Amino acid sequence: MTRKQYKKPPLVEVFSEFFFQPEEGKEWDSFVTPSFYKKFEKRFPTRKRFNAVGIQVRVPDGRDLPEFQPFGPPTPRHRFISADEKTLIQLGENLLVVNQLPPYYGWEKYEPVVVECFDQYLKLWKPSSVARAAVHYLDKVDLPVLETGLETYFNLLPSLPEFPDKPATNLAVSYEVPGASDGDILVGIMKQAPSANPEGMSFLFQWDYVATKGLPRKTDAIKTWVNDAHDFLSKVFLNTFTDECRKLFD
Repeated sequence: MTRKQYKKPPLVEVFSEFFFQPEEGKEWDSFVTPSFYKKFEKRFPTRKRFNAVGIQVRVPDGRDLPEFQPFGPPTPRHRFISADEKTLIQLGENLLVVNQLPPYYGWEKYEPVVVECFDQYLKLWKPSSVARAAVHYLDKVDLPVLETGLETYFNLLPSLPEFPDKPATNLAVSYEVPGASDGDILVGIMKQAPSANPEGMSFLFQWDYVATKGLPRKTDAIKTWVNDAHDFLSKVFLNTFTDECRKLFD
């Protein structure tokens, strides 16, 4: 699909993450990490090591929305940071994450980094499969002085009963829809956030696109999947905001 570049995108963060299934009987080898970093050290000169708690996606029976739950003890994770400190590669046991912070230079510049990191991980650690993959977007929309209702800006709205002389605050909506491929789901959350403008309103939009059935251990397959995920998220983005709202991004 044709991708539009906005002059002032509402992006707070986008990140892609991959959880790998190692080959049976083979433990993850942390001593391979320097070989991974050697591929990226010129572009990501800063290195940090920290402990992190993993997050798993669980879809209970009879529930509409999946749950994101911590699991396991803290494990070492390596973070490689770009010169402008806006792009991060995170590497852990059977885990790869690529984060992008503003300014967002567009999917066309972010996606190759994701695919390159995945390919390098595949060559060095040789996992048996990708147990789970996800693309996450977090956007923040700051509305100006509201002379009209929220429907001027959003096609996704909370449905409220009438509260005479009692304005509702802390508005929130969540939903789940099937994704572009079998086993993919999109979890969307809209919630009101504190606004720096006393006469306006701010909202956070979080989209988590998850492959719950896993993916093959192939770079080309992952490249196709992340682009399909992004195209799906782009359509949801366009359908969520009205033309009037998107003027704020241009």
